[in-house]
Amino acid sequence: MFEMIKMMQQVLNEKEFSYWVHQDFFSFQWWLIVVINALFLLLFYFFIGRQRLFFMLLFFFISFDLVGLVDEFGKFFNLWRYPHQMLPFTDRFNTVDFAIIPVSIALVY
Repeated sequence: MFEMIKMMQQVLNEKEFSYWVHQDFFSFQWWLIVVINALFLLLFYFFIGRQRLFFMLLFFFISFDLVGLVDEFGKFFNLWRYPHQMLPFTDRFNTVDFAIIPVSIALVY
């Protein structure tokens, strides 16, 4: 049973990678994800409190992990999917999980 699941997962990964290369890579949505991630990371760099750097980075990484955990839970149970990815092999590099929520929480702190 495990081998069958592993084989099906490999076929799914190949299909997703093919979709990403032929449909998503360098598309408008892909560029939008890259630009939004870059903008939020630049905002984080310029507005980070240098005197509280450790705690702001700690808040960033904790929120990154919590958002990623909730997102993995939702994707595992098919509650939501992301049709456009920055990188096909890392689901956590979508705009919301990687930049918007963690940077916003860290900057609010």
